[in-house]
Amino acid sequence: MLTHKGTVKLKTPRLVLRRFKVSDAQAMYENWATDERTTKYLMWETHPSVGFTRELIEKWVSEYENPNCYHWVIEYGGTIVGTVNLHDIRDRAERLELGYSMGSKWWSMGIMTEAVGAVIKFAFTKLNANKICAAHNTANVGSGRVMQKNGMKLEGLLREHGVQRDGTRSDSAQYGLLRSEWVG
Repeated sequence: MLTHKGTVKLKTPRLVLRRFKVSDAQAMYENWATDERTTKYLMWETHPSVGFTRELIEKWVSEYENPNCYHWVIEYGGTIVGTVNLHDIRDRAERLELGYSMGSKWWSMGIMTEAVGAVIKFAFTKLNANKICAAHNTANVGSGRVMQKNGMKLEGLLREHGVQRDGTRSDSAQYGLLRSEWVG
């Protein structure tokens, strides 16, 4: 069984991963929630207003009361640049799914790879996870590289698994990492 700890602050050499605060709404809205390049392959649309972003963050903040809520904002150089979370939690199987997004201004700097690595380490060493899963639209090769750089293995391809905002169908690459394979 998983040992839930909730969203605790995590630090890496360059990053702080912490809980969202309602006061993060403006920066999230500006830095990635309205970034067309960021949301192109995601399940959610760009945010229509900062009020929408604020309401979403208020919902997330209320969920922190649950010890099985894992939703971090990523701080880089004092600026929030993205988010990483664990969801689709399966206690008995000791399995969690990883999700993330970040403003395109900070792509190709190793930030998301570092953030994901910290969350994977947390899941294996503190939560007793046996497996971390993640998926990406195959057209979003950068997301796949983040998974690969963190040791995740391609487990399969789900053909025409999703539908893009423009109505085109997309394939989904499914990745996984077992605790026994993880090199911390």
